[in-house]
Amino acid sequence: MQRREFLLSAVLLALPVLPAWAHTPYRQWDIFRKRHMQLLTSHSDLDGDKVADTWVEVLAETLPLSHALVSRARDINRVAALLKTNQAKLAILSYAHADAMFNGRAPFEEFNPMPLQVLLDTGDHVLVARNDLPLHHGYVVTAGLMEKSKALGINVPLEGKFGMVVHPGAKAVALNETIEPPSVTP
Repeated sequence: MQRREFLLSAVLLALPVLPAWAHTPYRQWDIFRKRHMQLLTSHSDLDGDKVADTWVEVLAETLPLSHALVSRARDINRVAALLKTNQAKLAILSYAHADAMFNGRAPFEEFNPMPLQVLLDTGDHVLVARNDLPLHHGYVVTAGLMEKSKALGINVPLEGKFGMVVHPGAKAVALNETIEPPSVTP
């Protein structure tokens, strides 16, 4: 009888620990981010969301190995948080949000001025990247979307926007320069 009570009490004591010990989704999220190119948008910007859907269709055709997809944050502040914490590299922002986010104005004061670079411009939305987006990644994304630039109504702004600089990979595409992929060393 004592053995049964001991086993029961051991199991009951272990139950609260099991959920915290058994699983954390961070590892799966990290793997997902490495396997899929995400264009981050917000549910609060429906026009930007439509742009992202269109661009993902183009990227599926021009860069199928990118596994591009749209990631939708619940609001624009969540977009800023995901960019700031390096959980996302690319985002489609309206002019107003891009300007405010880059310059640290409302509603993005808590994120300080965020170092972003412009890749593409639609006339009312921009594709922005964190400053640490690798040169070749910016080049490939921009080149993949610029293949359909006339249909998409996009361009690479050579002077940047709102104080942001143009990503060097995007600028290379605009200037018809070629950037070789980085070499892989064993």
